[in-house]
Amino acid sequence: MNFDEFLQRIGSQPNGNTWSALITANLDSQQLVDDLQETLTIFAECEVGCFSANDETNTLVKQIINATEDYLILWKFEQWDKNNWYEFDCMRSSLMRKRGLVLILSPESAKTMFSYAPNIVSWLGSRVYSFLKDTELLSIEEIQERLATLREWSGFTDSQIIEMAETRTLPSEPEYAEWLVLMERGDLI
Repeated sequence: MNFDEFLQRIGSQPNGNTWSALITANLDSQQLVDDLQETLTIFAECEVGCFSANDETNTLVKQIINATEDYLILWKFEQWDKNNWYEFDCMRSSLMRKRGLVLILSPESAKTMFSYAPNIVSWLGSRVYSFLKDTELLSIEEIQERLATLREWSGFTDSQIIEMAETRTLPSEPEYAEWLVLMERGDLI
């Protein structure tokens, strides 16, 4: 999924406390967050705030509660463990927003969230998207070249990757998430 597709999904969501998650293997997450904040501010016609989850869970929750923006982007969950996600999940009733919230997650962070924050996951529902920045700029040939590189690097075939993703035995390296996205199977992340 790219920015345009994500914005289309945001545009079709009801107003209110609507949460979404973008799972990305993109290592330049600061640029992603900046671009998303700028784009959402224009598209959603409201102020959009950004908070890093690098701090303790309680600190992040206080920032969310005290935020004046209608829409929030939360990111940098890589340091969070099961305890952080459990605490965050337990405090969910204090996390209501006027418009919504977007979580930016690595595949590893998403896996931990899905395991230890069931209520947050239920808020997300089907609004968990695999995100590959600038996918609209990749030609079919470039996608095929990248897939060939990933096959050579890992020694796996496309069907093996899909099978491992379906059985939840896919390694957690970001390249595997990218692989699924390039095959348009981001639903398996």
